[in-house]
Amino acid sequence: MLHLCNAGKVYLPDGSSYQGSESNATCIGRFMQDFKRIGDAGWQDPSVGAITWYGILGEGTATIHGKTVNSVKPVSQKDGSGFYVSPTSLVDLKVTDLEDQSRYVNPLRVPSAVVPGSLVSRGIAIGTFGVAIDRHKKIAVPFVVGDEGPRIGEGSAALARLVAGEAVNDVLTHKTSRVGQVDTPDVLWVFFGGQATKYDHADAGRLSADAKQAYEKWGGEARLGVCLSTVPSN
Repeated sequence: MLHLCNAGKVYLPDGSSYQGSESNATCIGRFMQDFKRIGDAGWQDPSVGAITWYGILGEGTATIHGKTVNSVKPVSQKDGSGFYVSPTSLVDLKVTDLEDQSRYVNPLRVPSAVVPGSLVSRGIAIGTFGVAIDRHKKIAVPFVVGDEGPRIGEGSAALARLVAGEAVNDVLTHKTSRVGQVDTPDVLWVFFGGQATKYDHADAGRLSADAKQAYEKWGGEARLGVCLSTVPSN
């Protein structure tokens, strides 16, 4: 999660709402202003508004302009670091504490992608695999579907770095946080569907290995080349 604005949708007392990430100006301006006001008011004040969190773990509800908004209070990690819990839909079910970050897929190490609910309903389940490739760099990176979100085109920091030809890195700084970010439709996303995998945080590397195996089973480089030659670039 590069910025809080990517993690939530704001609901205001007048009945309007907006995605925090709808633009850079919204992200660093309007969203952060509303984030502070809503947080200072206790996250659930109908006269101020609420944020439904989907990129960080949220709890509780608020009724804003007659609408029930879920997951409105951000949850901090149990280790006392001060960071919010960054959850994924793909989890290690053996880790039952929702505030334990190890329950969720590590975005700095595992190439994972987000899918919208419309694809989940078509069989692209959480825990299935796919591949992403930048049309210019031509580096194919198999990934696991780790989360559900508003749109195709979002993925983990590890996926972004690998697609850009950079190695994964456990340390994410302000300078390196945008490595691999692409604002143009240059990345082709292919989702395989099929059998979903389970996640074991003690063997997180297996996700990448299984993704590569699924890619080869799907057709690998040859089939992806056909996709690149036939799918429009915009």
